[in-house]
Amino acid sequence: MIMKREANTNMDNNKLKNIIEAILLASYEPLSVDKLFKIISSKDKTSKSDILSAIDSLQKDYEDKDIEIAKVASGFRIQAKSAIGDYLNIMFADRTPRYSRALLETLSIIAYRQPVTRGDIEAIRGVSVSTSIMRTLTERNWIRIIGYRDVPGKPAMFATTPEFLDYFSLQRLDELPELPEQKEPMDLNLEFDDDSLEDQDLSSNVSKSILVDSSQDTET
Repeated sequence: MIMKREANTNMDNNKLKNIIEAILLASYEPLSVDKLFKIISSKDKTSKSDILSAIDSLQKDYEDKDIEIAKVASGFRIQAKSAIGDYLNIMFADRTPRYSRALLETLSIIAYRQPVTRGDIEAIRGVSVSTSIMRTLTERNWIRIIGYRDVPGKPAMFATTPEFLDYFSLQRLDELPELPEQKEPMDLNLEFDDDSLEDQDLSSNVSKSILVDSSQDTET
């Protein structure tokens, strides 16, 4: 009996590109190449290099459009380009979370100084850290406890998460904007003014650098 030989060719690049585009549009989270390969190879023959090539082709297709494929910590996702942010802000005005300056400063300190304890944050900001702020950051899955410092009281040490990187379209922590150089010793007991923030204040500089799109002066 003659057995039919199974075709050993990968699917057409255009078909693969369309499948990846549909999967990324349907996904509620970024997808890694490994995840895409697992999904697609369960039905069709492909390779990880073919998937990367198709993603690159999609990126070129989107060059003249207002959408793009972004690579973040967890993988790839299709998103709107920042150029149309003003339109999206209008569309999502009622649903966009508004965060206090205190929350943004706290998140910024954790991002740049991790791992840090609440005591570290309070020393930098010069004020106590609200429990509600830490709860909000934890519920957003932007921060997590990674251990406990070996000092009396064993305070929890906090660090950012992959979801934090995804939200701010970063792949790695070293992609965070550089902090401006300190020209004078930092005053750890600064009193914040609603109208202006001192350039020497670490937490203010950081929150302005990485959280511009989210910063709102309303309390959480």
